[in-house]
Amino acid sequence: MLPPTVPLIWKRSARARRITLRIEPVRGEVIVTLPQTVTKDRALAFVHQQTEWIARALAALPEKPTLTEGSHVMIDGKRIPILHEPTARRGCWLDADGLHVSGDASHTTRRVRDFLQILAKDCLTEILQTHSAKMNLHPIRLDLREVRTRWGSCTKQGRIMLSWRLLMAPVPIQNYVIIHELSHLKHFNHGPDFWALVDSFIPEGRTGRLAAERWLRENGTALLRAA
Repeated sequence: MLPPTVPLIWKRSARARRITLRIEPVRGEVIVTLPQTVTKDRALAFVHQQTEWIARALAALPEKPTLTEGSHVMIDGKRIPILHEPTARRGCWLDADGLHVSGDASHTTRRVRDFLQILAKDCLTEILQTHSAKMNLHPIRLDLREVRTRWGSCTKQGRIMLSWRLLMAPVPIQNYVIIHELSHLKHFNHGPDFWALVDSFIPEGRTGRLAAERWLRENGTALLRAA
């Protein structure tokens, strides 16, 4: 039996050929995708057949951290301690000791998130501008989003979206994701020319790109569950 607290999210897809399950890493939801012709009763029976897999997948999710005094937050791949400063009146500030948060402790989580999102906008915009100039590829706009499934995307119109949580990853990973999305401004696909362009701007070429992709597979879920 599934634990009663595990939510099921139902999605119908015209492209689906069979029932599939995946775990949404942030909220711990079970996403059930089913073809248009499959009944919900049949899909539910399939879900119950997969309860052991679901239980293992949920148990394998990294622990969801709390952004409070004594915990840590990732910035540029480094664990930064959160330091509550109840008598200070400076909001949040980052120094060699850690991320300081002033005011009442009940506001710490919100203030840390707000600080990280502002910092992400500044840092990721600067990195994008640097690579954009090197590659001579210029998006019409950059948006940072609260996304759950992807680190970045690019539209045919030239707008790039990045997850603000990319700030938490090491700088080489940030570089890879941004180079990847900028490359879509020239090649709106994942064909050989696209990958050749990406690899030409990664310091270690294809080896560096594959290492970045492996890092995201192994560590991305933990970052998505943070903050």
